[in-house]
Amino acid sequence: MITARVAGRLIRRSEIVERACSWLRDSVPYSQKRFHQNEHGIYRADCSGFVSMAWGLPGKPEDRHGGFDTPGLVLVSGLIPAHELRAGDVVIRADGTNLTRHVVIFAAWAEEPGRYWAYEQAGGRSTRLRVLTYPYETGAELYVPRRYLSVHDEA
Repeated sequence: MITARVAGRLIRRSEIVERACSWLRDSVPYSQKRFHQNEHGIYRADCSGFVSMAWGLPGKPEDRHGGFDTPGLVLVSGLIPAHELRAGDVVIRADGTNLTRHVVIFAAWAEEPGRYWAYEQAGGRSTRLRVLTYPYETGAELYVPRRYLSVHDEA
């Protein structure tokens, strides 16, 4: 049986959001094969590389740049109920192939019921902040909310 584990240093929610916004600022194009480097390190320019960067995770293995893959993010996070989602948590689909798995960073609930703001790194686009229908636009039944085990809630 695989158990969750803490993979990185403690990180505040405000720092996760700040790190996510750094890729918005840089307008990082999506790629599963290319990397983006900024003040937070070198990470794969796909959705799981984006979340790895925002959560401050090391490469996997640590001597390799890029961050965790989507199933790896599950190992360092725990399931939470949707009503507990807070900035810096994720909505994730971890099963399937690299063409079907996906993860977005929750920012806030939108004014419209059942919709939320999310930071997203998705194919054919650059990093963006957009409103999504909960849990996700397609394959909704396969997405679940999760919280990074090393997140530190500010008082």
